[in-house]
Amino acid sequence: MVALLLAIVLLVQFNPDIASKVFAQTTDEVSGADAQGSAEQDMAQPVTVEVSRAELRDSDRARSLAGRVEPARTVDIAFQVSGQLSDLTVDAGTRVEKGDLIAALDPVDFELAVDRAQASFDLAKSEYDRALSLTEKGVATDARLETNRAQLAQAEVALREAERRLAQATITAPFDAIVARIFLEEFSNVTPAAPIARLQDISEMRVRISLPEELAAMARAQPDAFRVTASFPAVPGYDATLYLRTFVTDADPTAQTYDVEFAIEGAIDPRLLPGMTANVRVAAAAEGAQSRLVVVPVSAIDTTSRSEPSIWLYDEGTGRVSRKTIRLGLPNDDEIVVLEGLSGDELVVSGGWWRLKENETVAVRGL
Repeated sequence: MVALLLAIVLLVQFNPDIASKVFAQTTDEVSGADAQGSAEQDMAQPVTVEVSRAELRDSDRARSLAGRVEPARTVDIAFQVSGQLSDLTVDAGTRVEKGDLIAALDPVDFELAVDRAQASFDLAKSEYDRALSLTEKGVATDARLETNRAQLAQAEVALREAERRLAQATITAPFDAIVARIFLEEFSNVTPAAPIARLQDISEMRVRISLPEELAAMARAQPDAFRVTASFPAVPGYDATLYLRTFVTDADPTAQTYDVEFAIEGAIDPRLLPGMTANVRVAAAAEGAQSRLVVVPVSAIDTTSRSEPSIWLYDEGTGRVSRKTIRLGLPNDDEIVVLEGLSGDELVVSGGWWRLKENETVAVRGL
């Protein structure tokens, strides 16, 4: 280094331009060496990850979900003819049986129409009978008989139509139901198809839940592999067994869930009403289904660029990590069951696995 400085001093005295170039090159080499040393030092610094221990727990593989009580069907009933609502026999909350009267229009105009159509029919029938008798005697022509026959047929259709409109002036319950809502009051003028009341079919009560896709796939493929029960906060002491009724295969685009309806088995508690909240529990149906399962944090599951989920294992002896393919079970809050691939008590990377490479040495926190 002393010789180099001496040479630079001589160059400065005899040739300043060359000296400045040599000095700049020397400075760059020193800076480059420092940068390389810093990079090597950075490369030697291991990645820091968070680890958690896979736990082996007793579990019955059950999930709890929120549901809602629904009737078997809901129908808004309406008149098919117009008129004045003269009789409304039910209120909201009334239980009705099939055939019970619910509402009726003022029948006077409809009865008069029936009387008028009946009179026209009687006249047409009389004319036809007279024409038939005269034709048989050869006094009247066949053409007149055919005319009277056509007039009789028209009168019969008009009478049937008037009787049908009179029947449509009343509404009866099409099935056993509870009246959920009344839309009009007595003496209101009613137009066709305007809803009068909303009926809920309670001959069968159902519980609707929204299943996440991983549960929906299992419920769809093996509906008999699960036992589904429900309790109701508003009806203490009443628990019901449920069985699958309908499965909507069109997923909710936002929540990515599937609507599933279960029917309540057995006698239904009369306190139970549509719209009430249900706590639904889904468990394995097999006897002795309780077993020991491996549970890990959901954040430990690596699903990037692989057809199957995997997890990163940390070896305390070597300080290195390795990836392992696993098979997942049901999630529960921020944890998930691992059905295959882990035996329990392994250290898994629960944070920072996206920066790892196979067999890489890492620094850990969380132990």
